Amino acid sequence: MEAWFEKNVLEPDFPFRLFINEGYTSVPHHWHDEIEIIYMVEGGVRVGVNNNIYNLSESDIFIIGSGDIHYFLPEYNKSSRVVIQFNLAIFDNIASGIEERQRLRPLFHRSKRLSSFWGKEVKYDVEKQIKELIREYNEKKEGYKLALKARLYDLVVLLLRKVPIETLTFEEDSKQRDVLRRLENVFEFVENNYISDITLEDAAKEAGFSVYHFSRFFKQNAGMTFGQYLNNFRITKAEWFLINDDDNITEIAFKSGFNSVKTFNRVFKEIKKCSPTEYRKKQNMRINEQ
Repeated sequence: MEAWFEKNVLEPDFPFRLFINEGYTSVPHHWHDEIEIIYMVEGGVRVGVNNNIYNLSESDIFIIGSGDIHYFLPEYNKSSRVVIQFNLAIFDNIASGIEERQRLRPLFHRSKRLSSFWGKEVKYDVEKQIKELIREYNEKKEGYKLALKARLYDLVVLLLRKVPIETLTFEEDSKQRDVLRRLENVFEFVENNYISDITLEDAAKEAGFSVYHFSRFFKQNAGMTFGQYLNNFRITKAEWFLINDDDNITEIAFKSGFNSVKTFNRVFKEIKKCSPTEYRKKQNMRINEQ
């Protein structure tokens, strides 16, 4: 997964995908054009969206809008979630096409994200549609794409009619957009330069702040210090290399942006609660068991 802009390769005539994700690994700050709906199957997970962190429990439903900056924090207990992603272009064949899509986009940003705020009846209705989506996608019977579209339409109608809406003043909306723009600059800078020696001064410059103001701004809106974010980002890169590459630990340390193996091992253990070698061994065992 790309750490900043996640480019999903979806069929042009059917921009939809569904998959199961486990909570053992962290997912760094990123965004994508697709709407994302999370359905917790087992356990829990902490997810950050823009400048808020949410705790999801079993059977919770969570909405992430197009362009929302979001990330997942690792869970060390068993956890799994169904991830549904779709582009609003999937609705272009209804009524006014692009005009309708533009009307729908704010809906996914303004709806109350977490189902615990919806009420039992509304949550039941949305959960029913999600379970139908999962069933149709898994069975893939004749006409399943039409069935998936139908369920997505039903979901949108439920959001329009029943799911509570967040109300923002013009000033609040403008402030939120400015925060996201500044964070976007920082995350993109880290994505492009994580192998290099990135300083707090570098990141502050990308956000347009002094070092003092940037430190407060980043902690308040990202839920962690910039140093913590940079370490988490690099460790997430290292996780991918450990699973998918045959490079030794020293090579992976430098490919992930660490200038010493000792620092890499220390930071990895602080974040993942095991050494890189132990992590690679555990992941290989899990893959072999599947």
